[in-house]
Amino acid sequence: MRGVPFLAVSINSNPTVEELVAAGKYADAARAAQAAGDMTRAVQLYERIWDFAAAARCARDAGDLARALKNAIDAHDEALVAEATSALTATGDDGRRAALEVFAGRRRHAEAAELAEALGLRERAADLYLSAHRDLDAARLYGEIGRDRDAGQLYERVIEQSAAPDEVASANLALGILLAHRLQHEAAVRHLQEATRQVATRAAARRALVSELAALGLREAARDVLLAARADDPSLPVTLDEYLRLVAAAQPKSAATQSDLVAGRYRLDKLLGYGATGRVYRATDEVSGRQVALKMLAGGHARGSPPYERFVREAGIASSLRHQNVVEVHDFSADFGYLVMEYMVGGSLDRRMERRMGPGAVRRLVSDVLAGLEAAHRRGVIHRDIKPHNIFYDARGTGKIGDFGVAHLLDLGQTQTGGLIGTLAYMSPEQITGAPLTVAADLYSFGVTLYECLTGRLPFLGPDFVAQHLGDTPPPPSEVVDDLAPGWDPVLARMLAKDPGERYPTVEELRRAMSAVDAGGEARALELPRAVFHRPATAAESSRSMPAISAVTGDEPRYRFETPLGRSDISSLSRAVDAALDRSVILERFDDGQLDPLTERRIYALAKAGNSYLQWVLACDRAAQVVVYEAPAGMPLGELPGDPPLAPLRAVRLLKRLALAVAPLHEVAEAHGAIGGSTVVLDDVDCPTLLASGLGRATAEASPAGDVAALIGLVGRLAGAEPTLDGLVDTVAAPLSHPERAALKLVGGGQAGLGLFHLAEALELALLRFGRQRSETRSP
Repeated sequence: MRGVPFLAVSINSNPTVEELVAAGKYADAARAAQAAGDMTRAVQLYERIWDFAAAARCARDAGDLARALKNAIDAHDEALVAEATSALTATGDDGRRAALEVFAGRRRHAEAAELAEALGLRERAADLYLSAHRDLDAARLYGEIGRDRDAGQLYERVIEQSAAPDEVASANLALGILLAHRLQHEAAVRHLQEATRQVATRAAARRALVSELAALGLREAARDVLLAARADDPSLPVTLDEYLRLVAAAQPKSAATQSDLVAGRYRLDKLLGYGATGRVYRATDEVSGRQVALKMLAGGHARGSPPYERFVREAGIASSLRHQNVVEVHDFSADFGYLVMEYMVGGSLDRRMERRMGPGAVRRLVSDVLAGLEAAHRRGVIHRDIKPHNIFYDARGTGKIGDFGVAHLLDLGQTQTGGLIGTLAYMSPEQITGAPLTVAADLYSFGVTLYECLTGRLPFLGPDFVAQHLGDTPPPPSEVVDDLAPGWDPVLARMLAKDPGERYPTVEELRRAMSAVDAGGEARALELPRAVFHRPATAAESSRSMPAISAVTGDEPRYRFETPLGRSDISSLSRAVDAALDRSVILERFDDGQLDPLTERRIYALAKAGNSYLQWVLACDRAAQVVVYEAPAGMPLGELPGDPPLAPLRAVRLLKRLALAVAPLHEVAEAHGAIGGSTVVLDDVDCPTLLASGLGRATAEASPAGDVAALIGLVGRLAGAEPTLDGLVDTVAAPLSHPERAALKLVGGGQAGLGLFHLAEALELALLRFGRQRSETRSP
C-alpha cells in the first residue's frame, strides 16, 4: 500500500521538464520546454536526442539564427538549410560572417567560400574554394589578389586533370590572360589558342589572342584572328592598330600592391651595381618564387641609341647561349627595358681577387671560363669584354660568363665598328686599334684576367694602358710571384702575344696547353662523403629502360675533362663534360666485378623513377661498368647548420619535395636506401636533389619504410625536432592546437613516399591556414 500514493501522483500530476529529463524522457521534455516557450532549453534537448530539424526550428524561434543553421545542416534538410541561411544573411554582414563560420565549421566549403567572397575576404574565399575542389574559382581569386604563382599552378592542374572540356577551356583562357599580363607572350598564345577550340571561351580567347600575337610581332596572324573575332562581335574595330589602342586604353591601372613590381612580376630587393646605362638589382620573381638578377636600362636611352642597341644585343646573344658556364637569361622586354638573368649568389670574380688565388681555384676557373667561351665561339660570338667583373659564381662555385652587352657576332675579315668598346685594362691590341676581331681577342682578355688571378696584379699597371697593350711585354708571372710554378709563363706569354696570329687559335688548343702545365699544386677535388648503404630486393631489372652510353675511351671520347670527386666503397666518381650535349655530368666507374645484380637493379630503378627531385640517371654502359648522371647544383644538406633550425614552412616543403623524390621508387616496391645529409643537395632556391650516384653496394635490407624514417629524421634534425613522426609534427606544427596536431598525426607518414607527401601537404596547408587566420584576426 505504500506505493499507491506515489503511483497516484505519477498518474495524476503534470511532470516538469526537469522531472521528464530525470526520468530519461528527453523527447517529452523537449516538447514540454517548447510548449512552455523555453526555446533555448528545447534546442538543447532536441540536440541531445539528435532531432536536429526540431532543434533548428526552436533555435530560429529563439532568435539564435546561427545555431538554427548548424542544426539544419546536421539534419541534412536542404530546404531548412536554405531557410536558415536566408534568415541569417538577411541580418547584414554580421549575419553573413556568422553563416560563413557555420558553413566552414561544418566543412561545407563551397557555401563558405561564396559568403567569404561576398564579404570581400578574397584570400580566405580562395582557400575555401580550393578545399571545395573548385579550382577555377580559387585560381580566379588568387589572381585577383596578386598570388599569380598559386593561380597559375591551379589553372595548370585543371588543364592536366579535368575531364570536362569546358573547364579545361576556361582554365586555358584564364591562364593565357594571366601570362599575357606577365608579358610571357609565347606561353600565353599557346593557352589562348587552346581556349579557342571551345565555343564557350572562343570569343574571349580570340580577343586576347589578337594582342598577344601582335606583341610577338606576328601582325598578319593577329589581323586574321581579329577578323575571326569580328565575326563574334561586329562592333570590334576593323584595323589592328585601332584595336590595340582600344585594348591599351581599357587596361586597368596596376593595383597598389603591384606598384613596386617590374612588369607586374619582379620585386626589386637590392641594388647590386650601376653604371651610366643602367642598374642591376637582385629581385624576386613573384611567379616562380626564385631570386633573379634584373638589369634595367636607364631612362632616356631611346630606341635605336647605342646603349639601347647594346642592351637588346646582350639579351639576344645571351639567351641563345644555353650552357652551364654562361649566365642564363630567363626573360627580356625591349619595350620595358629589362633583362632577367639567373642570380649568381657567389658574386663576381673581382670580389674573390682581394688575395691571390691558389692553383686549384685557378684551374677550376680556367675549366669553367674556357667551356663558356667555347660555347660562345662555336655560335660565332666574341664576348669582347672578358674581365673579372663579368665572370660570376653560382652557389656551388661554378664559374659563368655574363654581360654580353658588347659582344660581337663573329664576321671574319670585317673591321669592328662602334668605337672603343670594352675595358682598357683587359683589352686586346686589335680592339684598341680597331683591327678585325677573332676569338683570339677573348683569349687575350682572359690571359690578362688569369695573370691577375695568379699574381695578384695586372700585367700592365697603367696609366697608359693603350701604349702598354700595344708595345710593352709584361714580366713573366713566376718573376712576379716567387712561389708560382714557371709552367704558367709560356702559356700566358702566348695568350698575351700582340699579334692575334701568335696566340692560341682555339679554346681547345689553349685547354690542352693548360692541362699540360705543372701548376705546382693539384686542383682540389670536391669530396663526396660516403653514405650509409642499404637497399631492398624486389622488382626485376629491365636493361631496356635506359640508353647505353658511347665509349668513354678512344681518340674522341664523348665525356671529357674529367675531375676526380671521390669514392664509394665500390666505385669512383668524377665530373666531366658531355661533349655531345655541352653539359656537365657525373661519371661513376665501378671497380672490376663490383657492379653486382642487386646494385645494377637499383640503378635501373632509379633511372625509371627520375624526377625533378631525384638525380637523373642518364645512361649506363654495362660492359664498361660506367653510369652517367646529371650534375646537380647545391650543397649537401648535412652541411646546413642546425642552429637556428629551419622555419616550419621551409622544413615542411623540404620534406614534401623529398617525399616526391622517392615516391616513384616506392610505388614499385623499390627503395633508395642511402638517404642522409651527404646524399641530398640543396640549391640556392631551396630545391633539393636526392643523389643517385655514389650510393655504394646495394643490399636487401633497405625498404620504403626505411626511406620514410630517414627523411623524417633528416628533416627533423634540421627543424630542431625529435627524429620521429610525432616529434616532427609537434615541432613544425607547434602553433596549432593540440587537437589539430593530433588530427595531422592521423594522416600519418605511411610506409612509403606518397603517404609522407600527403602528411607534408596537410602540414603545409594547416600552417598556411593558421598564418592567414592570424593575419585576418590582426587586421582592423
